[in-house]
Amino acid sequence: MIAALALLVSACSSDKVNGSGSTGGQSASGGTSGSASGSAPSTAASSTKPTAVPTKPVHIRLLSSDGNTYGVGMPVIAYFSKRLTDGKALQQATKATADGKPVEGAWYFETSAAGKGPIEGHFRPKEYWPAHAEIHVDIPAKGLSAGKGLAFDDSLTLDFTTGARHIALVNDANHTITVTSDGVQKYKFPVSLGATNTPTAHGTKIIMEKGLDICMRGPGYYECHVKYTQRLTYGGEYLHAAPWNTKNIRNGVDSSNGCTNMYMADAKTLYGFLRIGDVVTYPNANGPAMSLGAGYGDWNISWPQWQTGGLVPTT
Repeated sequence: MIAALALLVSACSSDKVNGSGSTGGQSASGGTSGSASGSAPSTAASSTKPTAVPTKPVHIRLLSSDGNTYGVGMPVIAYFSKRLTDGKALQQATKATADGKPVEGAWYFETSAAGKGPIEGHFRPKEYWPAHAEIHVDIPAKGLSAGKGLAFDDSLTLDFTTGARHIALVNDANHTITVTSDGVQKYKFPVSLGATNTPTAHGTKIIMEKGLDICMRGPGYYECHVKYTQRLTYGGEYLHAAPWNTKNIRNGVDSSNGCTNMYMADAKTLYGFLRIGDVVTYPNANGPAMSLGAGYGDWNISWPQWQTGGLVPTT
């Protein structure tokens, strides 16, 4: 996982004091400058201009970096250094294009499940990004209001490309994973999902990261050298090889701790074929509904609801 970083920026000002020892407007001899008539000098009017209330800076940091290739389901994820209270200006300013053509998109905010700041925002289009496209996202936020007493202190852009439209469908009725690429079926493999007491969430998930050989820890187990892992949730759902569970994979029995167990060769194939940002759907898994905070669960929220902005209003 990418290390958490919340950048707090403070500003200060100081008044410069004149150290010459002179008293402006008065001669060294004590005489007064001004008109020759000798009339008393007028007193300068005191300023009535109200003191400006300083704004606190809100710094934005993006998860993704330029030049990467992602699956069509990958959201633009931003972490904010302070909890903004108004997202209208950010929403209006942010623009996205695919191959130079405008793409309608919107921000949705939530408490950062990744622990990378007090709040995070996800920006996505109404539908998945177009496949095989060059995506440009412009976030000219510097100086814009982030709510009362808050202002963004940086502007950002992001340029990435999308690969083929890879969609993996995991069907718990027949215990299979079927993968299509640009609408054409490429693979179909047997799987074992979560047992009754450790179910697999249903809904749409996005591949978050990949690990060739990792350790997994959970209630009652600690397993290292788990191969060909592709993370789907913060809580620990993965696609991965499970050579210890081949009998249940073969017989269509759900017995995992919530992950999608596969034969070693099948997991290796999908590890090489799928990428971060690809879509994995579970229409009938036996667990709770997938939520935004459980991972990159963006596509489980309807577009009308998404356009409200979630925790921070954008309209």
